[in-house]
Amino acid sequence: MKPLDFKAFIFDFDGTLYDNSGIAKALILGNPFRFFFMKAERNARRIFKGRDFETPENFKREYYQRAAKDAFTNPASFAHWYEDRYIKRMERALRKKEFHAHPKVDEVFEFLSKAGKKIALYSDYNSIQERALACGIKQESLNLCQGFYSSESFGCLKPAPRAFLQIAAYMETRPKDCLVVGDRDDTDGFGARMSGMSFVQIKTKRPREILDDNHPVMSWGEFAAGILG
Repeated sequence: MKPLDFKAFIFDFDGTLYDNSGIAKALILGNPFRFFFMKAERNARRIFKGRDFETPENFKREYYQRAAKDAFTNPASFAHWYEDRYIKRMERALRKKEFHAHPKVDEVFEFLSKAGKKIALYSDYNSIQERALACGIKQESLNLCQGFYSSESFGCLKPAPRAFLQIAAYMETRPKDCLVVGDRDDTDGFGARMSGMSFVQIKTKRPREILDDNHPVMSWGEFAAGILG
């Protein structure tokens, strides 16, 4: 597989453009009184993994109801905490040195753009641009992207294929010409394969499961070197 043979690149954010090992601990230590809320949020995503709710509204309704139950609160209170506090806390956590963007992210984006490649970011969570800036990615690099997409905005969680296919459609690129770059084979990789796309898995400090050994597994440094030469 030669990355530059592809016409479009779909980058996962958390764990791919920066190593997110330890981010959950950092979020909990930042506000230990909301431990059950954060645990409920992660648990709801595990339960709904791969589910397609068809619309963002359907997803939010089911997600908030499920998480609120585990957090011992009501859906409205959980939604308020999640939308007004939790995402902003993620941004603050990403400003810490240990969660800084990988070296040469900006250079990779610039090189791909100059080579005529299309770039999209696809994250599990909203506020992608804000979180990318918080971890040190330049605004000029983000301006080179064709779009920023989240599982929440589609109303489905990875590895549901609809989001991958819609991103390809938005970029006016055939799925087979798209390369998904992510750190998790069970979400990014599985979603790519179900959508007819290729996948490169980025290694993190925390070992990740490999479901299909037919895709490359490498560090971000190795991936960047393969792009930049």
